[in-house]
Amino acid sequence: MFYKICAVIFFTGVSFNSLAAIAESPARKLQNDAETMRDYERFPAALQAIDKAIKLEPQRGDLYLTRAKIYDDMGNNGEALKNYTLAIRHSPRDFDAYRLRGKLYASMKDFDKAIADFSKSIEIKPDFKGGYADRALAYELMKNYTKAIEDYTLTIKHTNTVRDWYFNHRAKCYIQLKQYDKAVKDFDQALKVKPASYEAIHGRAQMYMFLKKPELALLDYTRLLKVHPDDPDAHLKRGDIYFSRGENAKALDDYNSAMENEVGEAPYIYEKRARVLRKLGKSDMAKQDEKKAQKLRESAAVTKI
Repeated sequence: MFYKICAVIFFTGVSFNSLAAIAESPARKLQNDAETMRDYERFPAALQAIDKAIKLEPQRGDLYLTRAKIYDDMGNNGEALKNYTLAIRHSPRDFDAYRLRGKLYASMKDFDKAIADFSKSIEIKPDFKGGYADRALAYELMKNYTKAIEDYTLTIKHTNTVRDWYFNHRAKCYIQLKQYDKAVKDFDQALKVKPASYEAIHGRAQMYMFLKKPELALLDYTRLLKVHPDDPDAHLKRGDIYFSRGENAKALDDYNSAMENEVGEAPYIYEKRARVLRKLGKSDMAKQDEKKAQKLRESAAVTKI
């Protein structure tokens, strides 16, 4: 058959490019034009093109999907939902339509409908990690941490390239369930994927504090500050550990750094620094910090007119 087609093309003088042009329907060309204009955020022109395509071939679900994505980009949730639904009606096994409608429902905090759509997308493509990740995040936002953990686990199972955020998010769910040891293991895994992950280092340091392992937390805060030297929270937390160990000079250095990098003035940093200054025998400086902290708290307590 292939040789017969080639012979027809050869003897009639029709090129492969011409054949491709003939094969592309007017509706398909309009759809391609609409998608190109969507990429350039020319939404009114994109809608005009896709509307014309739908008039030519109103039974094609993928045309409604293109229109739904345009409306979605425009922030017109009502029309986007309407067109995702039309796409599904005409193409009941359209994975993208279910998944994108689910994402829109999730953004609208209609989590039950989002989960129903993500579940349908998983039914259509059970080996695709994205469906499980979408549903996991929806469960997490619903505070159904047990279900979220199950789906993050399935996400990890079905992906070849595991991302650090899968482990970080599952760790957060374990934290909510007070399963701190499991959270530490997930942060460990996240750091194997991305050694400089701020979220993983910071999260693991916090877990070590919950687990009463300040020496390990100290190592993580020090590691974190090598990557993010201007992080006031890491300086503050490490300063607290140094203070609890009686290493007051190091604590003072960290509190000073926290103060330098903090956005705005925080009374609690002045209070912490005053505490360590007293330990170092610098009572006058401690009093100054205590007065400053009190002034900041009184100022924050004044009702603004």
